[in-house]
Amino acid sequence: MKKKLVSVLLVAAMTVSMLAGCGAKSDSEKGSSASADGDVTITYWGWDSNYYEPMFAAYEKEHPNVHFEPTAVEWGDMLTKAQQALASGSDLPVMFGMDNTLIENWKAMDICEDLTKYDFDDSKYLDSLAEKCKTDDGKIIGVQESINPAGIAYKRDLAKEYFGTDDPAELQAMFASYDDYAAKGSEVYDKSNGEVHLFHSGQAVAEWLYFASDVANMDGDTLTYTDKMTDVLSKLVTLRDANAVDTYQSGTPEANATYADDKHIFYPCPNWALTYYIQGNDPDGSGNWGLLRAPVDYNHGGAALGISSSATDEQKQAAYDFAVWATAGDGATIARDDVGYITPYLDLMNDPHWVSMSEDMIAWFGGQDIGEVYYQEIAPNMAGVPSTAWDNTIVNVRNDLSQQLMDDTAMTLDAAIKLGDDQIKQLVTDDSVTVK
Repeated sequence: MKKKLVSVLLVAAMTVSMLAGCGAKSDSEKGSSASADGDVTITYWGWDSNYYEPMFAAYEKEHPNVHFEPTAVEWGDMLTKAQQALASGSDLPVMFGMDNTLIENWKAMDICEDLTKYDFDDSKYLDSLAEKCKTDDGKIIGVQESINPAGIAYKRDLAKEYFGTDDPAELQAMFASYDDYAAKGSEVYDKSNGEVHLFHSGQAVAEWLYFASDVANMDGDTLTYTDKMTDVLSKLVTLRDANAVDTYQSGTPEANATYADDKHIFYPCPNWALTYYIQGNDPDGSGNWGLLRAPVDYNHGGAALGISSSATDEQKQAAYDFAVWATAGDGATIARDDVGYITPYLDLMNDPHWVSMSEDMIAWFGGQDIGEVYYQEIAPNMAGVPSTAWDNTIVNVRNDLSQQLMDDTAMTLDAAIKLGDDQIKQLVTDDSVTVK
């Protein structure tokens, strides 16, 4: 999902910066030397080859006794594949990716090694992400591999035309609340005779509003669907009724083409979208983009590396060593420069030199170093709510409802909430869970 982000720092400077920022690493940060003797093979399931291919190759070069055997698995098939393996008695991989949206489901399967056995110190990682890997009884089932702060990207030429400025500070003051976006969206729509919207997709806006929402999805055994969707979709309806949002379905070729047009100004933009969406869909747009903080700072995406408790001791140790190397050790440099992942390891994340963007990306954003915005301004203040086993179910219903609200502008918030309530009650099959 996340693509390549080339750093401006030279290799020597990277090493010096990292050592200066981190200081001497503890044994748990370095990874034990137990896997240094004898060959060990780590099987792996994951969906993001942009991450695991360069990371595995680099680790194998540094540790020639360690060999990876990755299997590409679609994101939506990961849990099903693991469940099928358990049911059939087949082998699980030694290591696997766990998307944050599904991490509670991985906890429920009870197949992950408890990393407290390795003296893993998750207090050295961003708390809002580290907490996702903790179980109620204090186990730690994974290491968060990246942080995904999100803001609002904008086109500078259209900002100048409709708001009189493309300066990030001036625009930040202008767009401090959701109501500001609605009011300005109405003005832009009228000024352009209905040709220009602030946003291209109701689904993309709903996704932003969902991750920025501080309403929990669960309260004990009650799935608080109505409260969550009301918080998210009420804002979408306000923006829709102000003509601030267009009707494209997020992720389609038609929607992606809007990044290069002159009809849409703002795009919710997690850090992984910089190359995947903006540079990928607007190849001639260098210098014409800027980045704002959203009214609420939020994280969008992310995954953890889990280790199977059924693996051998040697495999577990080798996989743990890799996970720490990839997030708190030398592998964090490779993840940043070859993949575009910024680790949630605090010593690195809080180093302004470490998180500074490449010259190319700074130029793309009109001289704005958006690394400072993402990692120094947004990341420490990101909204977060506890994960639940039903997060993906709610997300699927949210996607459907947001598109229906855009396709049928007469649909009210109450009607959408009622429609989704019927859907989600069919999807929640656990009798111990009440949908409210």
